[in-house]
Amino acid sequence: MIDFFFPTEGMGSQTLRTIAEAQYGGGDVFEIARVCRNLDPNDKDGFERAWIEKAEETEELARRAESAGHTRTAMKYFYAANQYWRMSDVFLTIERNDDKAERFKKSQECFQAGAKYNNPKIEVISVPCGDDVYEGYFCHPREPKTDKWPAVLFLGGADAFAEEIYFGGSEVCERGYAMLLVDTPGRGSSMYVKNIKTRPDYEVPGKACFDYLFSRPEIDPERVALMGISMAGYYAPRVAAYEERIKALIAWCGCYSILDDLYLHYKPLQATCQRLLGGVTDEEARILLKDFTMEGIAQNIKVPTIMTHGSADKLMDVEGARRLFEEIGAKDKTLHIFDDPKVGGTVHCAHDCWVHQMPMFMDWLEDHV
Repeated sequence: MIDFFFPTEGMGSQTLRTIAEAQYGGGDVFEIARVCRNLDPNDKDGFERAWIEKAEETEELARRAESAGHTRTAMKYFYAANQYWRMSDVFLTIERNDDKAERFKKSQECFQAGAKYNNPKIEVISVPCGDDVYEGYFCHPREPKTDKWPAVLFLGGADAFAEEIYFGGSEVCERGYAMLLVDTPGRGSSMYVKNIKTRPDYEVPGKACFDYLFSRPEIDPERVALMGISMAGYYAPRVAAYEERIKALIAWCGCYSILDDLYLHYKPLQATCQRLLGGVTDEEARILLKDFTMEGIAQNIKVPTIMTHGSADKLMDVEGARRLFEEIGAKDKTLHIFDDPKVGGTVHCAHDCWVHQMPMFMDWLEDHV
């Protein structure tokens, strides 16, 4: 059995991530537990097969409900199937990129099938950036308090899908904010389908996303914020250092140097980083990642900033978060290190205590935007 409540290995950690998102509609905790009950933590092939089976089963339930006209039920099943398809690919290596692309397409298809029935509305959108076009979603707020809407651009980390981070990010919409989710370079459809590799100058795709967001007539340009989770603890601060139109920054993890704080800190992520860089070698990755740094840049962040990090985060070094925070130039800045195992949140992205994490962020955002 995989222990996802107190994980000590990769399968448990990946499942804990999905458990956190299940609280926001990305699956069912007990279904996930039943899948994990018979899995061997050392059997990656068995892990893959089990999640494919659960994804297929759940997608079929969604399509039956949709055919019967039960669209709300269909939406929930489609959202769960989306996450279960994502789980089936998390341990696939670069040699199986074609399989990863197929799993992503299945996952995206299920999310979009469910999003058609979501209330508030979710629009499928695209964002041009030079010769590239990024796919994403413009999520409407629930019961906005003003005619012009406040908004948040929410960036995911590593190769996370825009579809995945909706679960958790949806709390933004529940609080009356619009939310923009975009598969920027190295993530989701940009990585899996279009082979758009990640880049150190994330201010370029970030600007393109904000150009789109500020073009929306519904948006209040004086109440726009940026949030980044996991490896976007580098991406989002990098964007914020160059983007003068935003009013606040939320760093859901902090990363000063991807080379030092992630690549060299946690060896199991090295293959992922090599893939995000375009399928490079370890030697090439170590050279390329030297440019993924906030050195000499962090002081340009002037907007109010809140950053959280887990003291026992195995994936991203907490010392990198502290260093980034120290160099941020904003006068109004807050760093919260989760360091009490009784409360939770000491792990990567505080996956085990979103009951505290999201309210903290949203209360802070309401006070600043």
